[in-house]
Amino acid sequence: MNYPVLDELRHKLLLLTFIYSYRCGRFLLSSGRYSSYYIDGKQVTMAPEGLYATAQYILASMQQRRIRADAIGGLTLGADPIAAGVAALSNIWAQKEGAPASLIPLPSFIVRKETKGHGTRSRIEGPFYRGMRTVIVDDVLTTGASILSAASAVEEAGGSVCAVYVLVDRMEGGRENIEQAGYLLDAAVSRDSLDKLQRQMERRYPALSGALQAEEVAWKELPWEELQPDYPSLAAVLKELSAKAAAAGKDKRLSRLELEKTAGRFFSALKAALYHPAGEAEAMRLAKLLQKAL
Repeated sequence: MNYPVLDELRHKLLLLTFIYSYRCGRFLLSSGRYSSYYIDGKQVTMAPEGLYATAQYILASMQQRRIRADAIGGLTLGADPIAAGVAALSNIWAQKEGAPASLIPLPSFIVRKETKGHGTRSRIEGPFYRGMRTVIVDDVLTTGASILSAASAVEEAGGSVCAVYVLVDRMEGGRENIEQAGYLLDAAVSRDSLDKLQRQMERRYPALSGALQAEEVAWKELPWEELQPDYPSLAAVLKELSAKAAAAGKDKRLSRLELEKTAGRFFSALKAALYHPAGEAEAMRLAKLLQKAL
């Protein structure tokens, strides 16, 4: 059985994360700190294309590294779609002709943030058994607290952790904390790779990038002429939609927070034109979704 090439999957996940999940600005993190950027990993791991690539990456990596596990899961909510996606794909791969005996269907489990106060009173939900070797997953790694919490719950329940997989490493100490705890960590995407793409984007379209990432977007004054030479059809559609966004903000149909999210989606369409495998076709798909939303 031939597995997908990890470098190709890693590059695809980098592009998808940059297009849909990566935003610059000023954001309050769950830790209480402010950050100049935000990575919403669920925009990738809960989308069909992104979840499929994530599951492929984890399973292919596990096979190549000869990681033998009995189940996969992590702390809710970031781990939930990833674990379920890998579980479903593992069942498909295990039934393929030529699949190695070591490739078995992996059940998924969810680790609650707190012990359930009724029923089984357990932190772990799903077909988890004492003695299981597990893989812990999450979408974004910052300090590693979520990963370590899930690993602790698994070990307290009589399981063990043989590997940790995350979509994005924010490079803020999480890797060091996880490896210091003795766990093997694999991150498909790193923050510095995302930062590099961001700089490329801002060099390519400096005026549009700055305007769409401003604290308050001047919708009627967005410089779509910067995009027009490369993507005239896309520029025309987005210019029309930006006028609708301006009107929605003026008559209060969209709040300031909703307008900020809308600006991020405009920027995602712009990024998709350059970096998505389908290019302008994917950008136009996003524009149609914006049209419905506005």
